[in-house]
Amino acid sequence: MRSKLSIAGHPLHPTLVALPIGLFVWTFIADLVYLGRDKDATWYDISFWTSVAAIVTALVAALPGFGDYFTMARHTDARGMATTHMLLNLATVAVFIVAAALMWDDGAVEGGRLTGVVILHAIGVGMLALSGWLGGEMVYKHHLAVVPDDAELEQAEHRRHDVHEPQRV
Repeated sequence: MRSKLSIAGHPLHPTLVALPIGLFVWTFIADLVYLGRDKDATWYDISFWTSVAAIVTALVAALPGFGDYFTMARHTDARGMATTHMLLNLATVAVFIVAAALMWDDGAVEGGRLTGVVILHAIGVGMLALSGWLGGEMVYKHHLAVVPDDAELEQAEHRRHDVHEPQRV
């Protein structure tokens, strides 16, 4: 089934998610380097600013994701998977926002706050991995946001998902 939010047939959401995924993972890696390099302040700053960039780019990528969810995915047999994918992504952003708040103004350079930040980042990356797996399942097994080769295949996908255009009120 085609994404309604695409450019030249290429769906926007999967195009945009690569950047925040890399930034979320890099944030956690920077934490580990910070811990392993005698708490070099440069790596703390890299972790903080990378997490801020990850949050911002994830929210940008979420916009077409919401659009795909409300115009396509929730009307398919993959709606539960799509809902879980969305909630995991939102939870990941929330976890990273809490961690960034703890890190603000060097608030977590040592001790329990630092441990909490590293744990939050690890949890966030774990949720992101699970969400990414679900996203792949929706594309590769449920054929959401793909461009069928012809109209007959597209109709077959609509029948497979028992998709009916949403009622317009």
